[in-house]
Amino acid sequence: MVAMRILFYSTSSNIYEGKDFDIYDSPSCADELIQLAQKYPEHHFIVATQLPGMFLLDLKGSQIIQKAPQIEYHIIESDRETEIADFLEGLNPDIAIAASFYDKPLDWFSVKDSIVADYLRQKNIKTICHPVDASLACFDKQLTHRALEKAGIRCPKSVYIHHALFINAGNRPQIKSNVYKSAVYEQLKALRYPVVIKDTVGLSSYGMEVVKNFEEARNFLLSKRNTSDRIAEEMIFGQQAGVELVSTPKKIIIEKPFFFSVNKYGITSPKQSVKAGPVKHGYKIAELNSMLKKMCRALNFYGPAQVDLVFDGKDWYVIEINPRLSGMSTTCAFSQGLGVLESLFEKTVLNKKRSSQLSINIKFNLLGEDELIELKKYGFVKKVHQIKNLAALQLREMGYCEVVITAKNKKELLKNLAEIKNAFPQKLENAFTGSAEELIQKL
Repeated sequence: MVAMRILFYSTSSNIYEGKDFDIYDSPSCADELIQLAQKYPEHHFIVATQLPGMFLLDLKGSQIIQKAPQIEYHIIESDRETEIADFLEGLNPDIAIAASFYDKPLDWFSVKDSIVADYLRQKNIKTICHPVDASLACFDKQLTHRALEKAGIRCPKSVYIHHALFINAGNRPQIKSNVYKSAVYEQLKALRYPVVIKDTVGLSSYGMEVVKNFEEARNFLLSKRNTSDRIAEEMIFGQQAGVELVSTPKKIIIEKPFFFSVNKYGITSPKQSVKAGPVKHGYKIAELNSMLKKMCRALNFYGPAQVDLVFDGKDWYVIEINPRLSGMSTTCAFSQGLGVLESLFEKTVLNKKRSSQLSINIKFNLLGEDELIELKKYGFVKKVHQIKNLAALQLREMGYCEVVITAKNKKELLKNLAEIKNAFPQKLENAFTGSAEELIQKL
């Protein structure tokens, strides 16, 4: 392949308070980029991002503490999409690849990256990034349902609740009754309970409410906790899972699914969930792949995405789509012996797919410096990512440590898990190891 200038870029809409976070990665983002540059020395790799540059930068506060010497780094200062595109054009990339990341409260950074991508394409720069319509459709869960239903993709039956109409339509002097609210109630009564009520534009499972019947649904929607547009979905019972995929005009690469654990409400919680996989046999994987390829074409995807799914024993259902990098990106990449950006480059530019070792992604309680160093000694520990929120007031908001463990087979994976549990008995909760053991047995 001819030598190219490969640009990884990402943007953010948030004000980054670096002093509030202490982030640790092993291997570091710089180490991952060193591995990429050494494997493909004919190319020149560039990183350009707004802070915090997840997957791209190693920060302490707002300062970069480690850089890969072969990599060209730039911090994007402007917040205007046109100016960002002009700045990126000035870096003279042959290919620009969006490495979109995420943060609360709104999971819409990929939309901003898509807007920038449109401007880059106008400048005749080959850009690997989802179109704006696709990013918007995945950002708003109501739009996601419409797109999936239009494409004939299975998803839970749902009801959309427009907050302003539901709460305020009846407040106008000339209106005697709120017809919109009455219609929503009739639709809610027709759902099969339990039902999950979500913010249409929220991140992950934050703010979800599981209700057992119509009365609970109505009470929630009339409460002070209901402050935004909502979508009420029938809960699909079965095995929850996630799939990492990359779609380009030349090829759609779909990784094997990873099983997810759920909390006591039956929901996958990003700060508590265990991932185990890949699932290589059974579970109608061929039908799942066919459905996901159909989804990619319908949404006109161009780049990476993570899809949340449920298998009810008979069929697969799409629950949510994240058109960006994610924890699944990390898990899949390190199960293949790759860094996240290396995996993204190989799939999008080289159309290359690699095989995976069996892996689990499991959460530890926050580890001290000595414990993090100790964890590195285990060869089967492939990735450690710890984020500590120094401004948190509640224990559950203080952070977590995410660890990816690999093995050649299920027996070895269970052995590795037990070894880690014995080494860190106070840091790895029994509930998490129990979930991991249960998922491993299903692989």
